Amino acid sequence: MATIKKEDCTCPRRRKPTCPHKPYRVSYREPGGRAGKPRQVSFKKLEDAEAFAVKVEREKDLGTYINPKAGQKTFEELWYEWVEAGTLEESSKRNYESVYVNHYGPFFGNKSIAGITPSTILEWEADQKERGYTSNGIRGRKNVLSSVFNYAVAAEFIGRNPCKKANPRRSSAQDITPVTDEDIPTMEEVLGIIAEAPKLIRAGFWAMAGCGTRPGESLALADASMNWERSILTVDHQVSAYGCQEISGYRRGVKRGTKHRAFEQARQTPVPESINQIFNDHIDAFGTWGERGWLFESPKLNDRHPSYDWFLTKFKDAAKAAGTPRYTPKSFRHFFVSEAIHADIPLFEVAAWVGHRTTRTTELVYGHLVRRAMERGARTMHNRLGLKLEPFRNLIVPSHLTPNEGDDEDWDDVA
Repeated sequence: MATIKKEDCTCPRRRKPTCPHKPYRVSYREPGGRAGKPRQVSFKKLEDAEAFAVKVEREKDLGTYINPKAGQKTFEELWYEWVEAGTLEESSKRNYESVYVNHYGPFFGNKSIAGITPSTILEWEADQKERGYTSNGIRGRKNVLSSVFNYAVAAEFIGRNPCKKANPRRSSAQDITPVTDEDIPTMEEVLGIIAEAPKLIRAGFWAMAGCGTRPGESLALADASMNWERSILTVDHQVSAYGCQEISGYRRGVKRGTKHRAFEQARQTPVPESINQIFNDHIDAFGTWGERGWLFESPKLNDRHPSYDWFLTKFKDAAKAAGTPRYTPKSFRHFFVSEAIHADIPLFEVAAWVGHRTTRTTELVYGHLVRRAMERGARTMHNRLGLKLEPFRNLIVPSHLTPNEGDDEDWDDVA
């Protein structure tokens, strides 16, 4: 049991109200009986010491005891321990370093992890909003933050994840922004943007609209990723701001694997015959480079991938020149998914092609399109079966099985 002992204070009587000493010392053992490590914690007030003594014994009984000193670790120490404890590639570690410096370090860096509460998380979210970041971006960074604290809980540094208590009414579905009709370009608008794009990168724009690839995945198209005979693209690399040093030889470049998927879990997507021809025409005009036969090369440096930012800038310029500045590269993925759903392609196929973890993600993002597909399916089956159903009614419920008045007993036997 925890015990409380009062120690004499050496301060003069007149200075006792402002005395810095903590005379009330709580002594207890960590879980494990006599084998548990003895601990002592001092308090200035008796009521605080009594509350702690009750709390620590209750946590020992419930099996939720956490060493108070473990929570003194700073967030910065926790962050780098979390990064090194995983199986992240060097490129991902560099990405996380950038995210830490820009979004976490200034706010949490020197705080003890035990001192970070749900209120602290809400203050950080408010700070992010004041700095002009979007809600989607903040939610994404909060998910990373929650993963860090989950690690701290599993390592028994703290008892609870403060992110779990911040905004408790928010559901996971609210983290996904549904697409509206205004977010999806028409075929004419897609063609207009591609017509304004530099010839060097047009095939990458076609890949987004015709194969559903992300911008970074489009930049990493290679001859080695294409099955030309079957018209299938294996999406297994992406260009990012912090590429894999071992592959590109530079900090910025290409990395193995894509969003949510390791290299070994690469997805495949069909390549329309017309897009297949566009890729071939691009190779005829510009050639390939590197061992994998990369399709796109930096316009300024040989044997280097175009930068991700350059790609986004060129898309923005093309969209503006085409008179549709509201569209982004993601709009072309929306176009791809929209056309696939309108063509009644099964949702699980569409989700696999664009790299969604589950069809649930596809349903949440493209819900209004899915609902329209359901309506079209019902109309199709009605047109197929309902309009000329009258001649076949007896095949559905044969007339000799329809009960007549007074035939209740026979009907019960048939049923």
